[in-house]
Amino acid sequence: MAILEVKDLKKSFGSKKVLKGISFSLEKGEVLSIIGTSGGGKTTLLRCLNSLEFAEEGTITVNGETIFDGSQKSKNNEKEIRLKRLHFGLVFQQFNLFPQYTAKENIMLAPKLMGRDSKEEIEKQADALLKRVDLADHADHYPCQLSGGQQQRVAIARALAMKPDILCFDEPTSALDPELTGEVLKVIKGLKDSDTTMVVVTHEMGFAKNVSDKVMFIAQGVIEEMGTPEEVFDNPQSEKTKAFLANAQEE
Repeated sequence: MAILEVKDLKKSFGSKKVLKGISFSLEKGEVLSIIGTSGGGKTTLLRCLNSLEFAEEGTITVNGETIFDGSQKSKNNEKEIRLKRLHFGLVFQQFNLFPQYTAKENIMLAPKLMGRDSKEEIEKQADALLKRVDLADHADHYPCQLSGGQQQRVAIARALAMKPDILCFDEPTSALDPELTGEVLKVIKGLKDSDTTMVVVTHEMGFAKNVSDKVMFIAQGVIEEMGTPEEVFDNPQSEKTKAFLANAQEE
């Protein structure tokens, strides 16, 4: 059974149709990279998965549980929405760390608020996650004392602290200098090796080609092409995909 199933997701902002019927599925441990030009619907899709936006039509199912149904969304109250968000972790472009808290405190904050484990367990988990993203010696540093790459790695650890079924990234390296991009992509690649299911919106074509199990090219709210990295990058069928990849190689 697929860990994630998305069926016919449609989302508009006013008269502008942003998602025009998106459908796909992921198995546990798979990595899906979503590529495409700005304004094509990539980030909106991520926000719909994380219940930060709500589609007008379609369904989202995680581990066999339908967590969103466009025909019944009015029945979701705020508490139910918060619980459904726990299926997903989201790492933003701009890190969004709390500046008044240290790296370790940023990671511990949400689990403490949820009251899932004891303080000792939460602290132990935070230490383990900092080690996992190679920042064990930066636990007491505040965001202003960290590089952009280090802040993004703390943001990844913070998302993992909630033990989501699926980890989502929205252009995780777009705010970083080129020399810092590699360290973040290395962490994400390491997560794949640990069987973490991920959806990654990215402009890093090398990452999408080398790390993904599936690649989705979205154009104007439609899945123009989807397949293995070899299928999409080496043998694209869509003229739009061919043009996009040709432009990406020139940049």
